[in-house]
Formats: sequence, C-alpha cells, structure tokens
Amino acid sequence: MRTTIADALPGQQKTATRDVDEQAIYLETCKRFDSVDVALKYRARKNTFTSRNRSEWNCIKKALKKVSEGAHVLDLPCGSGRLEPLLEKLGYLVTAADYSKHMVDTAMMSYMERTGCSELPPSMRFTQSDVMHMDFTDGEFDAVICNRLLHHYPTSGLRQKVLKECARVSKGVVIISYFDNAALSSLRFHLKNLLLSRTPTDRIPIWYGTLKQDLNAAGLRCTSKYRVHKGVSPQTYLLLERV
Repeated sequence: MRTTIADALPGQQKTATRDVDEQAIYLETCKRFDSVDVALKYRARKNTFTSRNRSEWNCIKKALKKVSEGAHVLDLPCGSGRLEPLLEKLGYLVTAADYSKHMVDTAMMSYMERTGCSELPPSMRFTQSDVMHMDFTDGEFDAVICNRLLHHYPTSGLRQKVLKECARVSKGVVIISYFDNAALSSLRFHLKNLLLSRTPTDRIPIWYGTLKQDLNAAGLRCTSKYRVHKGVSPQTYLLLERV
C-alpha cells in the first residue's frame, strides 16, 4: 500500500508547513516518473552504454566489491532497469523495484528483450515498491542500492526517511548516490539559479557534511566514497554500513 510522506515521517504534524512542502515534493517526484512515456524515454536515455553510465556502473561495482556472489541485492528505484545487467553479471540474486509500475514493466521488458528469455529466472525479480515505505521485511537483503534518487529530495526529512528504510531492509551494506557540492557542475548550478533569481527544488547538490547528518540520523556511516568524475561531476556514490 502506498503511503504519503506525511504518514511515513513519524512524529511530524501533517498540518505543519514543512511537512506539506515535503509531501508535495514527494508526490511531484512520484508523478514525474510515473507514466509509460517517461519510462520508455528513460530507458532510451539511461540504458545505453554512454561514458557517464559506464563511470557510474564502475562506482557501483567498486562499492559491491565485498558483497559476495549469490547475495540478494535490492535495486530501488530500478528505473528502466539499467543496473540489472551489471548485477546479474556479478552473480547476485536481484530484486528490482520502483514506485512506478510503468518503470517496473519497462525494466522487466528490457531484461526479457536483452536475454531473450520467455520467463524470468529465479535469480531475477521485478516488483512495485515505494522507497518511503518498502513492503520488504527487516534485513531481507544482503545489500541495497538506492541510485539517482536523493538529489530529487532537497530536505533532510525526505532523505532520512529513504535512508532509514534502506537500512531497515538491508542486513549488510547500503549503496547510495547523491549530488555533491564539491564539483564544478554544482558551482554552475548554483550560479545559474542565482542569476535567474530562482530557487531550485530538484536535483540540488549538497555538502557531504549535510548528508552526513542525515546518515547519522538513519544509523548509517560512510566507509567509502566513489566519485564519477572527481571535481567535475556532482554524482557521488557512498558505501554505507549500519552503526
């Protein structure tokens, strides 16, 4: 069952301005990616072997180095399924999940077309699930990957809820990506919005110190950091363990 962010954040007043804003951001993000057209466009753009995609995959592969073959790995949000070939190649049992049923269907279709299989193997599962309120049991996975999501959430309340859920369902490591302020692209982002007198609400780079506070609140600590293009791209991956 889908849960609104106001319901998902414990100890908060639903009528508070902060919560109304967070719920609006959460729902808008869900809506933006929850359509057939967006899922197909996302597949065409993200599932190709571009230099950036290869760099991101290499970061994730490094972060998974200590996760043994045969481990059960959750990829949420899976989007159009671009990580599944990598995870399968590494020998993992994979659960690919997303809030959007259209993304899940597209990811599964992409996998079936790539492999030529008429049905899914036991090692690959596609399912719909909300990252804010996962319908998985505590410690169900050996590793959880949350790729290209946190930069859509500009508040600590949203980020912490995601991190806590990822930590809850993983009995091992959690791998996340976020946009780091310590990059040339981040400087351009802030300057552009400053010149346009615009307050951005999406894809916002943050300082690692800010994210570290969110990690602490979720009971997680960073053990390794992997940058896609150090000093240029804001895309950064963290290998996390529970405190």
